[in-house]
Amino acid sequence: MSAIGCNLDQKASPPVILIVDDEEGICKAFEGIFSDEGYITVSAGNAEDAFDLIESMSPSLVFLDIWLPGKDGIETLVEIKDKYPNLPVVMISGHATIASAMKATKLGAADFIEKPLDLNLVLDAAKRCIENGGKGRWQQKQPRKIAKEKAGMGKGIPKIGTNPLTKAAFGKRSWRGRRIPQRTLKNSALLYGQGLHSGAKSGLIFEPLPPNSGIHFAELSSMSVVPAYVDFVESTGYATTLKCGDAQASTVEHLMSALHAYGICNLLVKCNGEVPVMDGSAIKFCELIEDVGIEEQDGEWYEIDVRKPVRVDNGKEFIAIEPADSFIIDYTLKYPFPLGEQRYVFELSGGVEGYKTEIAKARTFGFVRDVEHLQKQGLALGGRFDNFVLFGENGPINCDLRYTDEPVRHKILDVIGDLYLLGRPIKGKVSASMSGHSDNISLLCALKEAMLDEAEV
Repeated sequence: MSAIGCNLDQKASPPVILIVDDEEGICKAFEGIFSDEGYITVSAGNAEDAFDLIESMSPSLVFLDIWLPGKDGIETLVEIKDKYPNLPVVMISGHATIASAMKATKLGAADFIEKPLDLNLVLDAAKRCIENGGKGRWQQKQPRKIAKEKAGMGKGIPKIGTNPLTKAAFGKRSWRGRRIPQRTLKNSALLYGQGLHSGAKSGLIFEPLPPNSGIHFAELSSMSVVPAYVDFVESTGYATTLKCGDAQASTVEHLMSALHAYGICNLLVKCNGEVPVMDGSAIKFCELIEDVGIEEQDGEWYEIDVRKPVRVDNGKEFIAIEPADSFIIDYTLKYPFPLGEQRYVFELSGGVEGYKTEIAKARTFGFVRDVEHLQKQGLALGGRFDNFVLFGENGPINCDLRYTDEPVRHKILDVIGDLYLLGRPIKGKVSASMSGHSDNISLLCALKEAMLDEAEV
């Protein structure tokens, strides 16, 4: 945390404004905006540092970003209004939905300002909040219980025994293979991007979870939670979407692919309903995982050792899995020119270097002839020229390929992600031709049924 602009005459007791944002550039922008107005600005990059500054500096106003590593802005807002009901808070974000803005307002935020910051809006909000003193409606005290219930706090992750994911991953496990360590991230982390299908600016907050928790997605605006488990797959049209009650997370397959490769099994992922597509591959997620670091945890966790063949086949496309000594994917893609027939065999074992080198950088792809059709269905609205490969009649028209057979490698990336929705790594050989998310999930359901038929006591 840092104090900025504190060279003003302290005898005049100018108002102190606290900026809570993990982006240093935003904090400096606020410093520039307020310095000529005679305000003192102090900044914090997370909720913990923010509360330290509230105690030591007694600010007159807080500008609070929704996207914070660890405790996010909505949770921080609830705690501020609970502990300091007369302290006005203005929410800021460049990656928030209307639902998030409405949620913040209902919880007591004085205002909501979008990034990039508008000088006049920022100054008007600051002057209004400071001049109103105790007159603003946002300064009415909310009882602790009501505030937390409104925010959805205290719900936490469903307990083992009530959550199908935790039961399947950490409870009685059929087709039990080798024991492997449970893993989470060493620290919380934040990543910004754009939704491929919604087109909305979005972000991800990653929070480590304790052993035997599983991977869960949470809606930032409601804090409802959906487990990353096959039972909660709602749709598979062009992406894999999870849904449980008010919680939804779409386009989860690229992130799940990276988590599968790194063996991370306990994690809370907060988003705005869709995982950002980043550059269309999984490499950004790999980089984040390695930057933050991985922490091994206690607790039993076993890979799925496939005991018998399972196959899903509709005549035009198929995906099957059979016993093998490791996790192998043999995928064949057959399209007319310019893609033609592509086949690639990948083995996910012995660390993540092979995954990073051969698979993680492969981007999602599409065809010029399909773009208009997808957008009429409300899909591919975030498909820019830098986050997927667009093929025309003679080849890619928006970029150079990272691999000559990039499309088939991306299909393998998707399979690795979708097949992690049983909550355990898999030991078996997958063979597939022209399969998509629907086929991948159908195979998971069939695999789950076969495991149940031979459940171990």
